[in-house]
Amino acid sequence: MTTFAITNDLNWKVAHRPLFFTDATGNQQQWNERVAVVREDTNQCLGAVSPDYETVQNSDLLSLINPMVEEGLLDVKNMGHLNNGARVFAQAKVNSKFQVIGEDYDAYITLLNGHVGNASVAIGPTAIRVICGNTFAMAYSGLGERFRHSAGVNQRLLDSTAVMDYVNTAMLKYSQHVTTLALAPCSSQQYSHALTQVFDRDLVKIRQVEALNKLFYNGNGNEGKTYYDAFNAITDFSSNLSRKTTEGRFYYANFAQGNQLNQKAMRVLTELAAV
Repeated sequence: MTTFAITNDLNWKVAHRPLFFTDATGNQQQWNERVAVVREDTNQCLGAVSPDYETVQNSDLLSLINPMVEEGLLDVKNMGHLNNGARVFAQAKVNSKFQVIGEDYDAYITLLNGHVGNASVAIGPTAIRVICGNTFAMAYSGLGERFRHSAGVNQRLLDSTAVMDYVNTAMLKYSQHVTTLALAPCSSQQYSHALTQVFDRDLVKIRQVEALNKLFYNGNGNEGKTYYDAFNAITDFSSNLSRKTTEGRFYYANFAQGNQLNQKAMRVLTELAAV
């Protein structure tokens, strides 16, 4: 079961420690093929990795945004972890709004790091529509950047310009996609077809279809006329109606199925708008 926690405290480190097993004679033998990843503050084992798995500490992850936070360009809004710290994340808001077809958007930079398994360090942008608070998580899509935990990963992170690049260019690219959607009319029949493509099932099998229809026609800022209204209906659902709790919606929209759904919605709707 995945545990999820939003916390302001990522001030802890992980360490690699040897693993042992009891052999047939009852003696302890070290298993050299794997090492345990342990939180130093709690002594909790988060998992096991290969000995050459290079750790990126939480402080090193946050160092990607700290200089811009100190300069007032970014403001950290969310930090937390999954599975007791096996994965950690941070989101920083860009302290200058940008406009898309006359609407204000907030831009966020999302950082994700895994201390175990095959979870790479990932960096990507998120756009939040101010008028209703729905979000489109662009991290881990084509706009995202990943760093594998192989030798030299910390140096590669130090050399990365991904955060500054996203602040300067990613939201412009997002604006161009949204403008395409806003200029393309979308009838009720086209919207229904779009939902079947995004959710990959017949309309009658989409349990959320009633809520999605309401958001298309009556969601904040929506009029049920364009593919932009269709896109906002889907992302608004992911961000605000998909789960009962704030933590659940945040996790769903940024790291779970909602993240994938939002990315697919942008891709599918952009293709349909171009027809």
